[in-house]
Amino acid sequence: MMQQSNLPKQQPDQQSGQPQNSPKTPLGILAGNGSLPLYIAERTKKAGREVFIVGIEGTASKEIENYPHQWVKWGEVDKLFNTLKKENVEQILFIGGVSRPEFKNIHFDFGMIRNLRFVFSLTMGGDDTILTNIVNFVEKKGLQIVGAHEVAPELTADGGTFTKKKPSKIDRKDIQKGIKTVLSLGEMDIGQGAIVAREYVLCVEAAEGTDNMLKRAKGLRQWGKGWLNKRHGVLVKLPKPNQELRIDMPTIGPKTIELVADAGLNGIAIVENKVLISEKQKTIELANQLGVFIIGLKEEELNS
Repeated sequence: MMQQSNLPKQQPDQQSGQPQNSPKTPLGILAGNGSLPLYIAERTKKAGREVFIVGIEGTASKEIENYPHQWVKWGEVDKLFNTLKKENVEQILFIGGVSRPEFKNIHFDFGMIRNLRFVFSLTMGGDDTILTNIVNFVEKKGLQIVGAHEVAPELTADGGTFTKKKPSKIDRKDIQKGIKTVLSLGEMDIGQGAIVAREYVLCVEAAEGTDNMLKRAKGLRQWGKGWLNKRHGVLVKLPKPNQELRIDMPTIGPKTIELVADAGLNGIAIVENKVLISEKQKTIELANQLGVFIIGLKEEELNS
């Protein structure tokens, strides 16, 4: 079970999206790839709070240089925490995609050497195990981790259908099969997604991630498109049971829509309040353009 921080939890303010009694210190952002780190940075500044971005070299966008920032390489533990301390950062947000680094790309500084036990813990187990170790390590350094959904709640999915296209009765059956599949996988810390067509599980997400799973599904067009070139199949993407949502909330975006359409699938099912939609308006517009539905499931639908 996840060890919880001893620091007090703060609820988002309904107007600003910032935690109530938000501190005057900058919000630290550890940035992976994609547009979300930049969105969070701009969103936070508009809400009246300063930010400081730490970008992972070779991963984060160069556009973080438009904000107070520092670049770090994998393994520069002392540089990371010394910089955050110098910048008076007390809360940090992890956002953006990252891949496990190759050993040759890790730079060993004294901080990493002092924490080799922690470093080696990141080479074992599934994502949940690794993320739990990261959370515990960061909190022992005196930092409070906040989630993107706490700072920018508008990024999360609502319940209901977001697109002009709606799921059919067949799609609904595929969604239910997908829910059972993903939740079963999640119990074993395997993945967050599955692709189901005509109640047949085509693919499940493992270490390769959602995008590569969707590329695999493209090779199964005889199941995805079906007769008369008609689309069939649904991507179901949900958090695992007891997933640490503060640093690993499932995310979809425009690229997900493109890959779903290219794989010949009919739509995407996610769950309200527990999945981020990157570039939400663009994502929905692209889904409408490509004939893909997006539905946000109610929590109770996961257990039906």
